[in-house]
Amino acid sequence: MSIMSSPFKHPKSGIYYLRKGVPKRLVPIIGKAVFKQSLNTKDLREAKSLIIPLLADVDNQIRLAELQLTDDSSQELSLRDCQIIANRWLIVGQ
Repeated sequence: MSIMSSPFKHPKSGIYYLRKGVPKRLVPIIGKAVFKQSLNTKDLREAKSLIIPLLADVDNQIRLAELQLTDDSSQELSLRDCQIIANRWLIVGQ
């Protein structure tokens, strides 16, 4: 089990961000080396509560990319998984 990422505080603006690295072997599948998203707050307590669902989404995207690498077709995808995959295909096709 991995350790949960803490919000990253931008040194100049003081706004907290989600930052999580992508394993090198998954960068070609995910399309980026780091997930980064503003939490739009300067309050650490609020940032900690806002980061939880975003981290869950990032972890899910990493898990889906790992499944794509292993080509394990016995896994069932949730509606959320399907939405993430469809969104990635839409973005790549543009």
